[in-house]
Parts: sequence; C-alpha cells; structure tokens
Amino acid sequence: MERFHEELSAGRQQLMTADHLVSITFPLVKDNKLLLTAIESLFAAAKSLMASLLHYESAFKRLPRFKEDYDSMIYWFKSRCMPRYGLSSDYGAVMGELKLLHDDHGASTMEFSRKDCLVICSDTYRFRKITLMQIKSYVAVVKRMLSDVEEEVVSRYEGVFGRGQGRIKAC
Repeated sequence: MERFHEELSAGRQQLMTADHLVSITFPLVKDNKLLLTAIESLFAAAKSLMASLLHYESAFKRLPRFKEDYDSMIYWFKSRCMPRYGLSSDYGAVMGELKLLHDDHGASTMEFSRKDCLVICSDTYRFRKITLMQIKSYVAVVKRMLSDVEEEVVSRYEGVFGRGQGRIKAC
C-alpha cells in the first residue's frame, strides 16, 4: 500500500472519530471537554488528508520532497495542490483555524466550560470560545475535503497502482 493510501485511511478514521464525538457522544454526555478531543481528531484528519494528497503528488513526481512538518505541508498544499485540482479555499481556511485551535489548546494555561461552549485561556488572557456548531461546521468542511481528495484525485489513478477498474493487464 502506498503512503498516500495509508494517510487517506488514517484521515478517514480520524474524521469518523470526530464526527461521532460531535454528533452522537456529545449530545448524550453534554461534556464540553469532548469538544477538545473532537478538535484534536479533526486536526489529525485534516493533516492526514493533506499529507495524502501531497504524497500522491510526490509519487507522480509533480512535487519535490517535502518536510513532514505542518507549516511546509500547508505551504505546498495551498500553493500547488489547491490550484491544480481546483479545491475550495475553505479547506485552507479551516485547516489554518484548526491549527490555531490545536496550538492554543497546547499552550493554554486554563480551560473551562461556560454554558454551551468551551473557553481556552492563554497566558496573556486571550480567550478562544469553542462551540458545538463551530466544530460541526469544521467537520462538514473536512468531510467535503475527504470526498474531494478521495474521489476526485486519488481514486482516479487507482489503475496505475494495480487496483481498481482501470488496471492495466500484462500480456
């Protein structure tokens, strides 16, 4: 299995986890701390989907070798992959927002629940409110990203790698 298939399946799994947390577990438990877990899963899913597309491009030699850190990956994703495949600009915006939430959560000194939202407080008392509707909108955008990456790009060339309908048989 190629690296981009592994990243794609990891991203799909993380997205299913985040979706389950937001749509099923959270309404039952009503614990705002689950929103943080959903953000972490959603961030991992978006990162894996982006890595899948980048490794796909690298497999076809359309992209040079890149570092596996988030900043260089988002640079190549926005500069090469989004224009090439006509991907929505929402993907880049949501991935940037998820990165900010992930970093704010990692550097936060205090987190607390307030009514129907979770508040992350930094050292400088900068507050970030996270609501269920906000996370649901992020899940919807990452779902669209999964379908675009999976159906439009990666599965189009399944035959090249010896799987799927377009497989070329040796004579």
